[in-house]
Amino acid sequence: MLDVGILKNKKVLYVEDDESIMEAFKSVLQKLFGEVFTAYNGEDGLEIFKKNPNVDFVITDIKMPKMDGLEMAKTIHEIDPAIPCILTTAHAEYDYYLKADAIGVYRYITKPLDIKKLVEALIQYDKIKEN
Repeated sequence: MLDVGILKNKKVLYVEDDESIMEAFKSVLQKLFGEVFTAYNGEDGLEIFKKNPNVDFVITDIKMPKMDGLEMAKTIHEIDPAIPCILTTAHAEYDYYLKADAIGVYRYITKPLDIKKLVEALIQYDKIKEN
C-alpha cells in the first residue's frame, strides 16, 4: 500500500498543453499534494518555477508550444539540479528518452498517465532523498 500522506507537504509544478488532460490530472494532483502549480507551456512553467523555488517535483509534457518539456527540464536543472523532473508523452520515442536521460530527468512516463506508477515514482524519490 502506498503512503501518499508524505506528498501532502510537497509542492508540484504540472505543465501540460492539453487543457482536458490538464484539468483531469490537476484535480488528482490537488488531492495528493499540498500545493499544485500549473502551466500550459514550458515557457510559463519555467517562470512559475523561478517564482516558486521551493517546488519539490516537476511533471511536464514533452511536446508543447513556446518551449518543450525537455528544454524546460534542462533549464530547471541548470537552476537546481536536485529537482526531480518527470516527463510525460503520448509518444514512446527512443530519441526523447535518450535526451531526457542526458539532461538528468528522473522518470519518463508514457500517456495515458498511470497515477499509481507516478505516485510510486514520487514516493520512491522522496524516500531516496531522505536517506
